[in-house]
Amino acid sequence: MSDSPPGCRRFLLAAVLLLSATSAAAAIDPAAAGRRLYRDGLGRDGSPVTAIVQGDVSVTGITLACVSCHRRSGLGTSEGGRRMPAITGPALFEPVAPNQSGLRGARPVYTEEALVRAITAGVAADGRSLSPLMPRYALDAEESRAIVAYLRTLGAEPADGVTGTEIELATIVAASAPASQREAVTTVVRRFAEFINSGTRQEERRALASRRHPYGERHARTFRRWNVSVWTLEGPTTSWPAQLERLYRKRSPFAVISGAAGTGWPVVHRFCEQHELPCVLPVTPLPVEAGAAYYTIYFSAGVRLEARVTARSIAAGTGNPERRILVLHIDDVLGRAALEAFTAALPESQRARLRSLAISPVMTPTTQDWLDHVDLGPADVLVAWLAAPQLEALAGIASRPAALPRHVYTASTFTDWNIVRAPPLFEQRVRHVRPYRIDENGRAVFPREDNWLRRRGLSALERIPAAEALFASHITGEAMFAMADNYSRDYFIETLEHMLDGTDMTTVYPLTTLGTGQRFLAKGAYVLRLGSGITASRYISSEWVHP
Repeated sequence: MSDSPPGCRRFLLAAVLLLSATSAAAAIDPAAAGRRLYRDGLGRDGSPVTAIVQGDVSVTGITLACVSCHRRSGLGTSEGGRRMPAITGPALFEPVAPNQSGLRGARPVYTEEALVRAITAGVAADGRSLSPLMPRYALDAEESRAIVAYLRTLGAEPADGVTGTEIELATIVAASAPASQREAVTTVVRRFAEFINSGTRQEERRALASRRHPYGERHARTFRRWNVSVWTLEGPTTSWPAQLERLYRKRSPFAVISGAAGTGWPVVHRFCEQHELPCVLPVTPLPVEAGAAYYTIYFSAGVRLEARVTARSIAAGTGNPERRILVLHIDDVLGRAALEAFTAALPESQRARLRSLAISPVMTPTTQDWLDHVDLGPADVLVAWLAAPQLEALAGIASRPAALPRHVYTASTFTDWNIVRAPPLFEQRVRHVRPYRIDENGRAVFPREDNWLRRRGLSALERIPAAEALFASHITGEAMFAMADNYSRDYFIETLEHMLDGTDMTTVYPLTTLGTGQRFLAKGAYVLRLGSGITASRYISSEWVHP
């Protein structure tokens, strides 16, 4: 730098100073600091802030951060008959119009000073005392400015993908996913959007008429026309993030409905979390469990749930730590994930008696190969997570009864016993794990979905992914109606949490719960026995197991 001309040196020095100032400003961005305080209860030095509730009870921000009651959206929640008010920027700093929706109660407009007083001293803008349940936070001046700055940003900008008349939605599929799943998902989501758009024309007319009312619009404007885009990911999963970014920039949606990307869904999951993009109930055997997940809601833990239920069933049915267990699994991402979850869920006393063997997905051993090369005989319990041809060849060992284990476990991710046949002696020992409800014909019971699909000529679609995509579409529509025009991605997720917690809406899963922070709708699975004979019910007696 000493060899540079004086003008150049002055320019470089100015650039360095400007860069340093910009970095310093970014490091102390008040809204970012306020976000951390609001969501995590952490002050400017990274330590938990303190607060007082109920007059004299000391708590920390981690225990009672703002998000605990007012939620990420800032639109509040209700519990025990009490409604936590909205604290978004518009709710706090803008007058409430007479015809606006009921999440914002009538109250004076806050100034910054009045808001700080409410947060730290529990005094409302009109001078009354706030509920003693409202924490009185001990904040310094910088932290007070930070929380006010962040609250100003909540709800200040319209949600991506939403206009006054339309809402952009997407469904994501991968070319590598099974074609029948892709077809089921895209067809159902598109057809449901047509159903929404055609069925709510009267809502649109009523809203237009309402705007002409001399006293203004008289009801919450909830109708939006659905525009659904199908994002198809091509090539290896390493190229998907760039593809998703391009599609997102081109047409940013409010939410993603369903989807089918096979075992590559974790890539889509990370994208949705990064962009804070709600993703509602995709069809995938391999959802993401580890790490923070807020914006993606799944039906179940997929293959890992089936593996844990298998381990629980084996452990509950033996009571004998000496029982020998052999796991035969396809050597692919699903087989390895299942084995890992199974091993972790198995009681430690039984792990010493566990053996596993990985089978190449492209190899189909004959029955004689199984007998000659796989030590089956010593196993009391055989877990077979194999492709249909591999399993059918394995079932041929029934010709040598001494080689048959006492119990054989299979799982729905790998096996459909409606298309797989085995000798009766083998089938009698099968315990099949699947999370879907069944009836006497061995088929899933979801009459509402079946009726909807049949009336629209969609009965030929693969039943389970079609039913899952329909439920995802249905619950999305119900949540949007319940939001009453408060379009916020965070509030959408919060509404789904509330609606899906013990919902009575029919679905392929018999028991559904989704508490705050939970991301898996179904927590257990059936352990089924097989019927015998071609005309008999394929699945008979069953037991619901929660791992």
